[in-house]
This record gives sequence, C-alpha cells and structure tokens, in this order.
Amino acid sequence: MIDRLSRTIPIALAATLISSAADAQTCIKPVAPILPDKSTLDAATVNAVTAQLEAHIAATNVYLACLEQSDTQARTEAQRLIQQWEAPAVADVQVVTD
Repeated sequence: MIDRLSRTIPIALAATLISSAADAQTCIKPVAPILPDKSTLDAATVNAVTAQLEAHIAATNVYLACLEQSDTQARTEAQRLIQQWEAPAVADVQVVTD
C-alpha cells in the first residue's frame, strides 16, 4: 500500500503543478519575424526591419519574464504541497502529559 502510494504521489503532484502553472499564467511566445537579406534592402526598409526586430526582442523579454514568473509560482506551489504533505498529521502527534 505505501509503495503504491509513494509512486502515485509524484504523479499526482506533477499533474497538480502542471495545471497550477497553466492556470496561473498563459505565456505566449512571440513569433519571430522573417529577416530578409539586408544587403538587398534600402535604408528605409532596413530601418523598418530593425524596428520589427526590436519589437520582437521586447516581446520576447515579456515572454521570458512571464515564464520566469510561472516557474516561480509553480516552484512555490510545489514547495507548499511538499511541506503540507510532510507535516505531521494529527494522528502522528503524540501528546505527552505529566
């Protein structure tokens, strides 16, 4: 029974963490722009593509921050669940009286 339980808990914990992270945030990865061969472009087009690239990099930074926050939330939730699981149950505590 305990052996079966110990194998089940990590699976259940993983499922909970995945759903918690998914519920906590939806991080949307930005689509990378297609970069043309800049040797064939005029200055105005190079500037326009540069602006697109800078916007993509800014969006990627937002995406990475979102992933980091989701990771932090998932780790915090995992730690909370582990501490909750490892905390002694009321039945495990023995009362000592004089």
